[in-house]
Amino acid sequence: MLHRLLPIVLIFGLLTFISLNFQSIKREVAYKLNISGDTTESCCTVDQALSSTGKFDEGATTAVFMGNIINYPKTSLANSAKQLAQAEDEKTQVLGTTNASGQEKWIEVILDEQKLKAWEGDKVVMEFLISSGKWGATPKGTFNIWYKTRFQSMIGGSQDLGTYYNLPNVPNNMFFHKGYAIHGAYWHNNFGTPMSHGCVNSPLANVAQLFEWAGPVVPPGENIVRATAENPGTRVYIH
Repeated sequence: MLHRLLPIVLIFGLLTFISLNFQSIKREVAYKLNISGDTTESCCTVDQALSSTGKFDEGATTAVFMGNIINYPKTSLANSAKQLAQAEDEKTQVLGTTNASGQEKWIEVILDEQKLKAWEGDKVVMEFLISSGKWGATPKGTFNIWYKTRFQSMIGGSQDLGTYYNLPNVPNNMFFHKGYAIHGAYWHNNFGTPMSHGCVNSPLANVAQLFEWAGPVVPPGENIVRATAENPGTRVYIH
């Protein structure tokens, strides 16, 4: 008798699982088949990056990730902005994408390992886990950081599929290709697993250090910078 009931129990269990996870399954299938309707290609557009002042937005009070309001660490982000301003007054900026020994400073992003390494010549000086593209691919190739903002508003994703995000004051943004950036992420701590629409999400403390290390260097008192021949952007190799 029990063996006759087993198929019914299995079917019931499968239907229950699908009903409870319908939104998640629908989302995964839609993005894999490229029928999601989500036109977001990166954390923000080039125009959104260029229109940013890079300043901390004191008026922002809410953050949304994956369609849900999340814990927004406004106070800690604001404190980091103040500490950064104080540090800027005390340090001397050194332009360039080489270290004191003349070795190239460059960034490697290893997608299979979900890891970022910062190199000076053939020596790794920083290494940490990241989260690359899940809902959109992180572009592979060799790029150079072309624009940096200290803080950036990011809005995108699909409300229907639950990937919508509206994230104020994203810190330490290093745009390396169009609107794709290496930047801090305060909305998750799942580094080592793809999470983004194509950008390279990084732990806050690590990316703050990387931002100051990489070119172009943000001039004292400023919050944005665009790479120039005199103030070049660090090379970024993604594979």
